[in-house]
Amino acid sequence: MSDRLTIGYAGVAFASYYAEEHNQYGRAREYLTELAARMDVELVSYDSPIYEAHDAEAAAEMFIESDVDFLIVQNATCASGETLLPLTRVTKRLGLWGTPDPQLEGQVELHSLVSMNHFASIVRRYLRDEGVEYKWFFGEPGNEQLTRRLEVTLNALRGLKKMRTSRIGWIGGLSPGFFNMEFDMALLKQRFGTEVVALDMKQLMDRARAADPADVKRTSQELSSAAKLVLVDSREMTQGAALVEGMRNLVAEMDFDALAVQCWPTFQDEYDVAPCMAYGWMGSEYNIPVGCEGDVLGTVSMLMMNGLQVTARPPTLLDLTAFSADMEAVLMWHCGVSPRTWANEDGVSWVPHTTLGRKSENTYGVAGDMVFAAQPVTISYLSGDASELLILTADIVERPEKGFDGTRGWFTNFKLNNEAISVEDLVNTLVVRGQQHHYAVASATLGSELLEVAAWADLEVVTKVPYGDHMQRNK
Repeated sequence: MSDRLTIGYAGVAFASYYAEEHNQYGRAREYLTELAARMDVELVSYDSPIYEAHDAEAAAEMFIESDVDFLIVQNATCASGETLLPLTRVTKRLGLWGTPDPQLEGQVELHSLVSMNHFASIVRRYLRDEGVEYKWFFGEPGNEQLTRRLEVTLNALRGLKKMRTSRIGWIGGLSPGFFNMEFDMALLKQRFGTEVVALDMKQLMDRARAADPADVKRTSQELSSAAKLVLVDSREMTQGAALVEGMRNLVAEMDFDALAVQCWPTFQDEYDVAPCMAYGWMGSEYNIPVGCEGDVLGTVSMLMMNGLQVTARPPTLLDLTAFSADMEAVLMWHCGVSPRTWANEDGVSWVPHTTLGRKSENTYGVAGDMVFAAQPVTISYLSGDASELLILTADIVERPEKGFDGTRGWFTNFKLNNEAISVEDLVNTLVVRGQQHHYAVASATLGSELLEVAAWADLEVVTKVPYGDHMQRNK
């Protein structure tokens, strides 16, 4: 199965109306062809008008053979409900598109809105037990609002398709005590199609040790050149570079799209290394998200947002570490794992891990130290039995207080499900609802796309629990 999203287009009409006179089909195909090319999705178009049920049957067979993921049914004019039924066999995800009449007096020439409403009612009521879902669209080809609605849909469905075709390597299991991040592998695959392959740490380290010395040397040099400062010795940089090469080889061998890797304590006990730098480098240079501490659901969340919209900054995984109701800001941090492309103009430094071994004679390298650049972001996490989605957007701002050593930034201007929320209500919501303490963060504003993911995938979204001085229960 290809991981590229495939969409279909079909135009339905009554012959007694004026679809061909207004070039409804040609204008629609030209518009969707341009949109599909810009968004890197494949378009399959049925080029003949659909007037009767037998025309729709022929179109449906073509779309099924083309493995269409999403079918746009344009009411080029008013049309018979009989033409819709065969098309609902193509996919459970439909777009119902109406276009305005060219004039608002005299004889009605298209009557498209009426039929789009009619078709929506058929799906919702007559086909209520068939599992078919739809999103409605209205507007002339090229209309700004129509285009934005389509972009949101194509981004959301691309993210879901990415999850359906993805494989995640789960190496070493969860870090000790992280029971809150346990998940059901079978339910994850059933709901999203995402395959998780469990491996032990030795399978990764064997590949790191067997990496070509020339590749390790080159990667070590690239790592050093990318940093503002290198405060660890060459042995630790070589260890980190070898780990990068080991992960790259494992990804290539087993066709993984992402990794979730335990980062403590096994790496320190058996291999005398902190892997943070290597994890971040896999994201920044190879666009392979790596979830630290063995967090598979956090990794799935990063992978999903990567599929929604690829930016210059691959997603990262952070903790909520401090907040100030007065500043309306939250400090989000992790111990050094974020891709270097998140850094502000001061760049990244490679340093000993900020917490591991700090009260002993041992220090472990290598981790990143940086402050995030100001930017809009989306914060999400797929939790429960892969049935609940956190959807937050915010802005990273730079403040005089840089935050704790590691990879970090101050976040403000929060919206939950596209609605503004105060920091006090936000923290209350996350704690009362028992949200996992990891948060996947993407460098883009994807609130609408994630709300649409939740709608297509039938996910519950995390809703606000307003702050109160009384004890509150999550129900």
